[in-house]
Amino acid sequence: MEESVGVMHEHGSDGERLLTLGGAPLLWRGAALGAGALGLAVAAGKLMRASLVLAPVGVVLAAGAVLAGWAALIHVTGGERFDDGGCD
Repeated sequence: MEESVGVMHEHGSDGERLLTLGGAPLLWRGAALGAGALGLAVAAGKLMRASLVLAPVGVVLAAGAVLAGWAALIHVTGGERFDDGGCD
């Protein structure tokens, strides 16, 4: 059994680590989503600075960047099993 490096889950009784690195496919998807988030954020910044007319489009792209960044973090840290916090 591999030992993961990360923060221990305080609320669970199973001792599962809260922050771990996912497997290779999840890491690749997370890296791609992170790159997409960065691209969306750059495009949003450029559109918002370019024109007041394009600012609403920039806001939508910025929201997409936040969601893509969130998805990237979920993938990099091990996938959906850590998405809900597991503190029920």
